[in-house]
Amino acid sequence: MKRGIPLNQSKWVIEPGCVVLVTGGTLAKANAMTISWQTPIHTADPCLVLLVMAHARYTYDLIKQNNELVINVPGEDLLEQTHLLGTVSGRKVDKIKQAGLTLEPAKLVQPPWIAQCAGHLECRIVEKFTVKTHDLLVCEVVYASAEEAFFDGAWIPEKFHTLHYMQRTLYGVLTRRLDAGQ
Repeated sequence: MKRGIPLNQSKWVIEPGCVVLVTGGTLAKANAMTISWQTPIHTADPCLVLLVMAHARYTYDLIKQNNELVINVPGEDLLEQTHLLGTVSGRKVDKIKQAGLTLEPAKLVQPPWIAQCAGHLECRIVEKFTVKTHDLLVCEVVYASAEEAFFDGAWIPEKFHTLHYMQRTLYGVLTRRLDAGQ
């Protein structure tokens, strides 16, 4: 039997999405934030990713300076750091340092990578749509990389567990692939 749920809980019906860490700014002055509101919207060339970004976020202030960002993919081993980056503001605290994470120069954009993450999408914002307190950012991927041992055209969940935000302090992980063609 199905039951109705409060509308303010409706997003949890379609969550959890893969959690990413988005860096903005420059190597000299960077910040990072946790986002689970992201999705690929065009997978051919160019690859486009949609991010939902709150206007109030400090990381977004840094992103707007050069309209570039890096989407970093953390694994299960970065659970605590990922949660910290999503719950502490970088306006007054160096939360990257507090989380014990290392920044590295990106290949084609100004914002840096988070070295401990297994994958990176370097992006330039190509369109923006405002919806109340958030912007929908259409990001063109200009460079992508992933750890060879964990990625063969898709993440290998038996080797690398992406984090999936559920709510509050709860996350899930993918542990295996299923092949509908077999």
